[in-house]
Amino acid sequence: MKILFTIFALVFILNIGWGQQQVIPDSVQYFAGKTITVCAKVADTFVTKSEKKITHLNFEHAYPNQTFSVTIFESDLPKFAYVPSEFLKEKNVCVTGSVKMYAGRAEIIVNSDKQLKVQ
Repeated sequence: MKILFTIFALVFILNIGWGQQQVIPDSVQYFAGKTITVCAKVADTFVTKSEKKITHLNFEHAYPNQTFSVTIFESDLPKFAYVPSEFLKEKNVCVTGSVKMYAGRAEIIVNSDKQLKVQ
C-alpha cells in the first residue's frame, strides 16, 4: 500500500511540474505570461483583409464579447493541415500556448496545428 501511494504521489508531483496547466476559459486573462491549456467552443472566426492576413478565433462568444482569442499569423498558416477559420468554427477546441494581453483582452498566439486539438 505504501508503494502504491508513493507511486501515485510521484506521478502527481511530476505532472504538476511538467504538464501544462489547464484553466477554465473565464480565467485565461489571469495567466498572462504563462503557458496554459484551455478548452472551449470557437464561437466565431475572422480573417483580416489587410495585406498580411491574420486569423482570429474567438472563444465562447462572438467578437467583441469573446472570452479570449487565438491569433494565427499568415506566415504560420502553411503549418496547418486545414484552414483554421473554416475548420475550427463552432467546434470545441483545446489550445495550448502562452497567454498575452492585447488591447485589454487575453489571446494565445498559435504557430502550428499541434497547439490545437479538436475535442
